[in-house]
Parts: sequence; structure tokens; C-alpha cells
Amino acid sequence: MKSCISYKIIPEKKLVLEYFCGNLVWDDLINNKKKLALEKNYNPTFNIIDDVRDAFVVYKEENIVEFVELLRNNSELYGIRKTAILTDTPNQLINSITLDTVKNTPFKLKTVSTLLTATKWVNASPSDFKLVKDSLTELKNKAQSL
Repeated sequence: MKSCISYKIIPEKKLVLEYFCGNLVWDDLINNKKKLALEKNYNPTFNIIDDVRDAFVVYKEENIVEFVELLRNNSELYGIRKTAILTDTPNQLINSITLDTVKNTPFKLKTVSTLLTATKWVNASPSDFKLVKDSLTELKNKAQSL
């Protein structure tokens, strides 16, 4: 299955939502981050919720190390923030834990299994939960229609 990625920047909440589905390969992840960095409303200090629950991660640990280097070496991607990674399978969990293990960056990472925990981790207010949930549903529908 081909990968699909979509994202939404919510500047007033200082939040980025990313949705991933299908076979998530290295090049797709890198291209998405580079595209995101070019967005007018993007700020590398915005907190992030990555929803990988519908994705199968097919890259290797070496790729994760390269990804961390990409973040570290690009000021438009490098910032102090919190990232919540929503996972649902052992494959997703292992890759998320590997990222947390190899990173040496100023962002804090937490692997979570519920959207409520993710929103709390990135300091979204309880009233923002519906906005985040609806936005991720919108991203999922958009990504799967491509």
C-alpha cells in the first residue's frame, strides 16, 4: 500500500497535526518534513501530534538517525517543542521508541495510544480536544482520497 501523508498547522494553538497511512517509507517522511518547513504558518517551536496508527513504518534505525540529523541541521525544522506520536501496533511503537532513544534534540517525545493523552502531552487545552479530533479526521479523509 502506498503511503499517504497530510498535515495541518493550527497557528493560533501553536500546533501541527500530521496524519500518516499506508507503508511509510523514508523518502516520504523526509519530503513531508521539508514541505512542512516551507509553509508560511509553520514554526519549529509548535508542538506536534503525529498520528501513525494507520501506517506501517518500513524504514530502518539508520534512517531514524539520519532523520534526527536532518532536524538538527535545519533551523527551519529544529526547535524546542513537544511531539506526541499516536501508535496502535508494535511496529509503530518500536519505531517511535527508537526515535526517542537515538534523538539528541531539544524536542520532547512521547509515544501514546490515545488522542486524549496526545492532546494533554502537547499542552492543548481540554476545549481543544474536539478541534484536534475533527482536524485529524479531516486529514485522514484527505490523505486517503489522494
